[in-house]
Amino acid sequence: MFSDEALEIVLTYPKLAERMASRADDLDKVKKIFKEIHGEFSPTVVNSAVKVIDATFLKLYDGVNLEVFPGTDFHELREKNHIILVPNHQSHADYVALTYSMFKNFGVAIRVAAGINLNVFPMGQFFGKAGAFFIRRSFTADQLYKITFEAYVYYLLKTNQVVEFFFEGGRTRTGKLLKPKYGLFQMLLESHSQLKDAKPLMFIPVSLAHEHIPEEKAHARELGGGKKKPESGAQLFKLFKLFNKRLGTIHLNFGEGLVIDGYKGDLKEATQTLAFDCFKSVGRNMPITPSSLLALIMLDEPSGALTWKQIEDRAQDVVDYCLALNIPLTPSLRDDNHHDSLRSALDMFIGNKKIEVLKREKLNQVFYAIKSERRVEVLYHKNMILHHFLVSGIINSTWFNVFNGSIKDGMSLTRFLQAKRKELKYEFYLPTVKEMIREALNIISYALGRRVESIEECMKLSSQELYQIATKVRRFSTALSYLYEAYYISSLTVKYLANENFNQERFVQVAKELFDLEIEHGRVVKYPESFSVSIIKETLDFHLNQKVLERNDDRSFRVVDVAKLDQSIDRFIRDLNDQVAINLKFNKALP
Repeated sequence: MFSDEALEIVLTYPKLAERMASRADDLDKVKKIFKEIHGEFSPTVVNSAVKVIDATFLKLYDGVNLEVFPGTDFHELREKNHIILVPNHQSHADYVALTYSMFKNFGVAIRVAAGINLNVFPMGQFFGKAGAFFIRRSFTADQLYKITFEAYVYYLLKTNQVVEFFFEGGRTRTGKLLKPKYGLFQMLLESHSQLKDAKPLMFIPVSLAHEHIPEEKAHARELGGGKKKPESGAQLFKLFKLFNKRLGTIHLNFGEGLVIDGYKGDLKEATQTLAFDCFKSVGRNMPITPSSLLALIMLDEPSGALTWKQIEDRAQDVVDYCLALNIPLTPSLRDDNHHDSLRSALDMFIGNKKIEVLKREKLNQVFYAIKSERRVEVLYHKNMILHHFLVSGIINSTWFNVFNGSIKDGMSLTRFLQAKRKELKYEFYLPTVKEMIREALNIISYALGRRVESIEECMKLSSQELYQIATKVRRFSTALSYLYEAYYISSLTVKYLANENFNQERFVQVAKELFDLEIEHGRVVKYPESFSVSIIKETLDFHLNQKVLERNDDRSFRVVDVAKLDQSIDRFIRDLNDQVAINLKFNKALP
């Protein structure tokens, strides 16, 4: 739609029209804001772009794997609903992959909320014609901008556009899903409420997973403390310089649509509920890819050195586990020949210089190891799927404590799970303790081959049955080790700074120095990826929540409970040692 027609609809938005009635002088400001937001969308340009992508962009990738919820017909859904696509965000390539896939497979053009940094000449004009509309990073203090943008969302709904926005607000640097930003969710609910005879909103969560992230090296540099480079539209075009790399497949899993026909009660509460429902759906449907499976297997060996046979065996265990517990796998891993796709992922990591081949002629064996300096880059792929295995990882430490008598009844088991949840709540959006117990019972039932209904029943299991459970989840025994090591380093840092007030910068600096010492001379920290600036900063919230730290008026920190801090240090050491003991036990007993 041309600018004049779009602006006319924007100006009819009731909230904006009401403001303009009393502040006519704002009209020029509104027009300026509209020009900043609006993309002069052209289906002809989209059609041409798809042809260009076929000829160029897809040469970087093995393809785009698209899986939709059974029975999905976008044209039919669009007749009955206002369609909103809500994907996670990993790479600048996401814009291309989603726009391309929707138009190529369904003939549906989409309007994508893009950062204002992409609206620069000449690329901004092209992106606008290809479907982008542009949003500022922050505008909480500018009420006129907020109302005008809300009016623009109203225009998109009124003209029945398919809208897409990345719910995290920006690309994840770690691979883990980021908590949702509420702004566009709220604007969609508000603007929808102003439409007469409106169709329901349908939010379709999209789980987006890359086999290789072109920006991995930049992300790793930032996590290590390097300065973030400002994002720009030019970064998207830099993808085309990567023809000497293999980027694998982009996977798009479309979940079941969440239908919202208006909202009742408090708008803020309705917004947060909707945002987290979409977030959780994206997490549930995030597929295990060959590259993320390989990353999980190899990173959980501190040395990373494994033979191909060891990789195959570990992969088979994880695939079997996923199939039994309905954790999504990419089609290539669901196939009987999934070892071929795993081998292809290994070759891709070798070709991209992340994994090295170690030939041991005296042993007549070949080992594969992640290069120490590239482990943080590979960690991105493990983090993409780690949330699927949190409960199984916790079960390992639970098992060890049941086996040695530290956990003796259902109450102590529940307390143990609550403690574990507190340790991880700043890293992941976690299920409730009740949900964790339900998932744990499902895992235990799978391991034993019979239904286990309650915690009390778990406490009556024999040593042989406990061992059988541990056998089934052993592949995840060290999945969380790098996080526990990070929290151990954090606790040591707080102890070191106990006699002074300190700010975040000082805390990160000391943590890095202690981490380097531990890696070189220590006995607890084994994983080079255990230190990253983002994790270390997040641990401060953990210490504040534990009431080990308090924040001063100047935003600096001070230690207020050294005894509790010492308990945390001892607990993290014990947990890490338990995981080592579990590994040694299984490495001796099992192939």
